Amino acid sequence: MKYLYYTATFLIFFCSIITEVTAQNLSKRIHGQVLFENGSAIHSANIILIGANLHVQTDAQGYFNLNTIPTKSDTLKVSYMGMKTESRVLHLLDKKDLELIFILSDGSVQINEIKVYGKSANKSAKRETVKAEIIDTKAVQGQAATLVELMNQAAGVRIRQSGGLGANTNIMLNGFQGKAIKVFKDGIPTDYLGNAFNISAIPINMLERVEVFKGVLPTNIGADALGGAINMVSRADQQRYLALSYELGSFNTHRVSANLLYNTPDRKLFWGLNSFYNYSDNNYSVIASVPDQETANVIPTKVKLFHNAYKQIYAEAFIGLRDLSWADEFRVGLTSFYIKRDNQFAALMEKPYGASYNEQYTPIIPTVRYKKKFIDGRLDVDQFLVYSKINSLHVDTLRGSYDWFGKYHPPVNQNQRGESGNPSLLDAWFANFTSRTGINYSLSANHNIAFNFIYNAFSRTGKDPYGAKTTGQNPVDLQSLPADYNKAIATLGLNSNLMDEKLKNSFQLKFYHANMVGQEVDVNTAMLKGETSKATISTFGLAESLKYDWTRQTFMRISGELATRLPEQNEILGDGSFALSNFNLKPERSLNGNIGFGTGKEGLFDLELNGFYRITKDLIHAVPMNLIYTQNINVEQVRGIGLETDLHVTPLSWLQLNGNFTYQDFRLYHVEDPLLHYLEGARLRNMPFFFANLSTDVHLSKVFNKQDQLKIYWNMGYVHQYYLDYIPKDTEPNGFLGLWGDAKVNAPNVIPTQTIQSAGMLWTPWKDRLLSVNIECKNIFDKTVYDNFRVQNAGRSFHLKLNYILKY
Repeated sequence: MKYLYYTATFLIFFCSIITEVTAQNLSKRIHGQVLFENGSAIHSANIILIGANLHVQTDAQGYFNLNTIPTKSDTLKVSYMGMKTESRVLHLLDKKDLELIFILSDGSVQINEIKVYGKSANKSAKRETVKAEIIDTKAVQGQAATLVELMNQAAGVRIRQSGGLGANTNIMLNGFQGKAIKVFKDGIPTDYLGNAFNISAIPINMLERVEVFKGVLPTNIGADALGGAINMVSRADQQRYLALSYELGSFNTHRVSANLLYNTPDRKLFWGLNSFYNYSDNNYSVIASVPDQETANVIPTKVKLFHNAYKQIYAEAFIGLRDLSWADEFRVGLTSFYIKRDNQFAALMEKPYGASYNEQYTPIIPTVRYKKKFIDGRLDVDQFLVYSKINSLHVDTLRGSYDWFGKYHPPVNQNQRGESGNPSLLDAWFANFTSRTGINYSLSANHNIAFNFIYNAFSRTGKDPYGAKTTGQNPVDLQSLPADYNKAIATLGLNSNLMDEKLKNSFQLKFYHANMVGQEVDVNTAMLKGETSKATISTFGLAESLKYDWTRQTFMRISGELATRLPEQNEILGDGSFALSNFNLKPERSLNGNIGFGTGKEGLFDLELNGFYRITKDLIHAVPMNLIYTQNINVEQVRGIGLETDLHVTPLSWLQLNGNFTYQDFRLYHVEDPLLHYLEGARLRNMPFFFANLSTDVHLSKVFNKQDQLKIYWNMGYVHQYYLDYIPKDTEPNGFLGLWGDAKVNAPNVIPTQTIQSAGMLWTPWKDRLLSVNIECKNIFDKTVYDNFRVQNAGRSFHLKLNYILKY
């Protein structure tokens, strides 16, 4: 197969490089042990040789080992969460091995009157050259929070979903949305997992953190993204553990997760399991447009959803080896999942369905990941391979219809079939092969080159006896014709530390290539439009990022990018159900600029301000074509600016206050269609332009016994009203930034202003934190919540979550 040939050729090429450079094996060995004050070993302490940019962790006995190129001197830093950070200046020109012992103690440490604080991996990631918003999921894993809720509390981020648990989501970052935002799992695009890693359903207990990149992406997760990316980082525990959680919520919601890691005493062999189960009836109340049976007038009526259930089972087993002569880590994984979702309505909440549903499953998805450092740690290779084949079933074959009260009505015409008006029994298979190769080479103590190559081959085939057919004497099922999509993205980056590491620079050059083959469907008839359609795209992009640290707490970032995003397979080929194909889609191209400033005081406050500017051509935007279908189209040109602020304050040791707001002003410009000139300068439709969050966390101890801890939290989210469709600029409200007043036209498609509040308590009975109990009320005041395409989400709900973690 073509993509296997490309991948094999690529790996052979880099293996030949590795073979050549490993001959240059002149190094100095630094080894030792890290201990607590009581003499016990510290497992997973961080060891960083700063000048050489090398990082390792201690094993189960507290030992570490690294090799470096001999230099006059370098600084070795040893840190562990909650302990003092130790730093030592090492003289490395001596040929002898260097053996060191570190004993860490509690608190902060003062060396030559300079305080040294340890940084967590999450905080370090937030202070990198490329802007990243860090969602610390591990810190709140005991709470009945969804990933969507946590991300919506972050500055510049807005996740909208079309319904309850498991519903489709639309991600928005700094003015971009939809497929312009890429989603990754441990640095790998999640396309191979289908809907299994939907951010509206993935439990936070499976994750260490979520990295939200805005604008320029780091080289190691290079992709064709315009506005950023979301990288879900799996739990990084290296100590044996068993983690169980169960959540019970309103609308018959049940969420269960089980995570297990086991390794041998020398940590060379490890295996584990990540699994979860989700179920919800999603039978919350909504305001629906119900036609009066006598007058046919549409009357807004409160009804209860009756065909909106969601069920998901997911399991990922893995086994691997570490710290071997031929591999730092070799890991094999097997993933399986099943999803069933009832369809209460289509793209818009206009017509109720009572029998239509979707299923998606795969029996097995094998993955392989290989990591190895060569040339004394200067060359780092990370290779990932996966092949998945996912079955998707869309059923809409009912004769008759349902009303909003769940009552069935027989068909007037016995030949009528399908609640949507277009019957479907689509049985499709989606095959996906992904190869990701990451290479990092340290040129010197202050410069390194990074290369990232992602190749993705996607194909779809299936059958639908009720679907569109080709024309001619022998019509052929349109879905049985192949739809293929191949994409390759290469990123080459140079990263530099200058001015005694105060100035950090990252420059990237990207190459994009894609070709696709499939059938185009008419928007109005959902029938075959013509012959097989083909498209090929090749282009380049570049990016530059700078970060300057004035002090340890104060910094400034600036970045710019000439970005390209290739249309995704579903955007061009459709999904075979509610999303139609469009082979006329062009790649999105955007000129992006970002500037940011951050400051703070350790343990007291953190403040960050960020501004961004975008000029985007051929922006891809999903729009409703009628009451049933959506289609992705190009919006000719969009220009906009934005500002976001993020503030965290800890006025007392037991109290934390958080707040942020985002304003963005994205508008059409240079509208070419004469009939649409009146929309020159109009805001981009179906996009919130102002939203904000406030939250408070109170941490108490020794409340009910001498060992317990109690966390009380409150969150408020605000989204200002915005419009489902375009309105002329001169009809917008006159108030400051459009935030006050009403539009001067009748805009029935307005998505109203929403203020949603939630609160909860998390109780940990014992100091070892094996068990935690959480109760939470979401949407306390039962506000009406509208989201993507004005689809209504759930009102007030109550949740109980039990969390148990055993480390051994």
